[in-house]
Amino acid sequence: MYKKQLPSCTHSFTHWHFLLIILALLPFRLLQAAPQDYFISAETVASNLKHYLLIDAREYSTYLKGHIPGARSVQWQSLSDMNGKAGSETWGTVLNNQALEYQIQKHGLDSTDNIVVYADAHQGWGEDGRIAWSLRVAGLKNVRILDGGYTLWKSKGLKTTIIPTLFNIRSDYQITLRDTSSTIHTKAFYRDYAQFRVIDSRSPEEYLGKMDLGEYRKGHLPGAVNLPFQQLLTPGGVLKSFDEISQMLSDLDIHKTSPIVVYCTAGIRSAYWVMVLKAAGYTNVRNYTPSFYHWAALSYTPIE
Repeated sequence: MYKKQLPSCTHSFTHWHFLLIILALLPFRLLQAAPQDYFISAETVASNLKHYLLIDAREYSTYLKGHIPGARSVQWQSLSDMNGKAGSETWGTVLNNQALEYQIQKHGLDSTDNIVVYADAHQGWGEDGRIAWSLRVAGLKNVRILDGGYTLWKSKGLKTTIIPTLFNIRSDYQITLRDTSSTIHTKAFYRDYAQFRVIDSRSPEEYLGKMDLGEYRKGHLPGAVNLPFQQLLTPGGVLKSFDEISQMLSDLDIHKTSPIVVYCTAGIRSAYWVMVLKAAGYTNVRNYTPSFYHWAALSYTPIE
């Protein structure tokens, strides 16, 4: 007589055991940074230009002299609180949710867009990084920086135009949850200062107090290492390999799990640094947006 064969308990256990392992590891994998989540090559964008919503982060006068076709001109200041004067607590920091949401809608940006931001690499201040970082704070995750920026794009002979991009599309994007994981305020930074590895992304002249941009005091934050954001780039303006960047930081005893705070003068160059570090797999990185303007204006904060 034919007897129905029962499923093997061992086989069933192995199958479900394997499935549980995959499910357990999945959230961990989703939390891991991938370089392509933060940066994108000129070749990739050029191969399907209409697939991307491009933002030109340079000054508008520079944009008018030539830009990538379809790019919208957006300056970092439009996403930042520029009220008051440099050195005040909120000057230059990311707008509050209501104002930030309004600006994002005005620029016609939405969560379904494949946003790519670019600037001028060595010739700029990392404005592309600041805009990309600000949009991520607002909850827009599908935002990347064009590796090499406009300089590389043009050097490759890719299409450019002087015709401004006109659009009357206003999005209905809403900030449901502000991402504060890569920000830090002065009070918390000052209180927990000893636990952070601090990176000064300004020029060596600023770091050493030999020049300033109107700050109340000159110098740098105690123990900060000076790594100008241009050191992340090759002479051609593209990012160095993440192995090179990791080795540079490892030599300074800064590792993937180290709690890191990056600053500059107004949180622009430091925002670019934060985007690079996240792309390279550093898991605890914050941009101190009030930066040296505000720190130097306070009477109780130490400076070297």
